[in-house]
Amino acid sequence: MNSADKGELCELFTKDYLNNYIDNHYKVFRGGNVVNILGEQSPQLDIVLTSKNTLKIFDDKGLYPIETLVGVFSVTSNLTLQKFKEDLSVLTKIPKRGFCFHMEKYFGDKFRDETHKVWESAIPFSCVFGFTGDLNETWINELNTHLASAADKSLCPTIVMVNKKGMFEKFIKKNSNGDIVHYYEFFPLASPDIQGYAFSKILLDLYNLSAEQNYRRPDYGKYFKADY
Repeated sequence: MNSADKGELCELFTKDYLNNYIDNHYKVFRGGNVVNILGEQSPQLDIVLTSKNTLKIFDDKGLYPIETLVGVFSVTSNLTLQKFKEDLSVLTKIPKRGFCFHMEKYFGDKFRDETHKVWESAIPFSCVFGFTGDLNETWINELNTHLASAADKSLCPTIVMVNKKGMFEKFIKKNSNGDIVHYYEFFPLASPDIQGYAFSKILLDLYNLSAEQNYRRPDYGKYFKADY
């Protein structure tokens, strides 16, 4: 089987896995581009998760407004260091700007600010997933360099994993002066008793973000005026 066929099977597996467990919370798509109201588009993405109330007119075109984006998966049959670097670059090109949300006034200004901070720092959930690969703990240097230079740290991957080998997980904390800090930790996955940790963590993180779509929605009028 050639690498393209292997890659396609890996994407299909990932989409089916997500659909089996979280289709009550999100729409899951294979392929497409994220767009914003400025007319900007991301590169082609492997797996895209959007809020459940996304209008079908965009789904049919494979275009997903940035306001509806919740998760992105870059999937490969063999995650090499070079492919890893390419995936990092693709994620940074998601146009997380030029957005326009509508939120009901009864939520209040404080809640509006708090939920927007969640969107700014934790959405989209993004995963670089290799079924096999060279991933090892030394890659954290590449990740930290990328994280330090990133203009928008929410576009750095939440999880980087190779099945049954290891994973990097991004954490977010608030330090004593109130600043948001992002950092990575490495977890080996070779031991049989923890091989399922990464998949459980993916589902837990996505579930925890699922309530956010109930608080605000895109101003679709901005998109209907654009030509994609």
